[in-house]
Amino acid sequence: MSTPEVQDLPKTLKELRERRGLTQADLANRANMAAASISHFETGQRLPALDSLVRLADALEVSIDTLLGRAPVESRVDPIFLKASRADAQTLNTLKRLTAALLDGVESDRLSDK
Repeated sequence: MSTPEVQDLPKTLKELRERRGLTQADLANRANMAAASISHFETGQRLPALDSLVRLADALEVSIDTLLGRAPVESRVDPIFLKASRADAQTLNTLKRLTAALLDGVESDRLSDK
């Protein structure tokens, strides 16, 4: 018996691909797989292996939960934060310092406007 997540995959995959204006070939190139595989996944003819799910989620810049329909598409994490979550420790440290400086600047601007 299929789980609800697997049943939702074809529809969710197609929806996410179309929202990004990608063809099946475009997504296949991003995910480093054959375009025919994308077609098979979208029609439900085949189920992707775990490594393929990871590549598809990365290519679409969503979580695997979103891809499987376990998390609403509307509440997905912004792609920039997904990219940041995969960064090395040095890059993350730089991002933290930059973000802190930006937020401090925003807070200062807000206080000076009062």
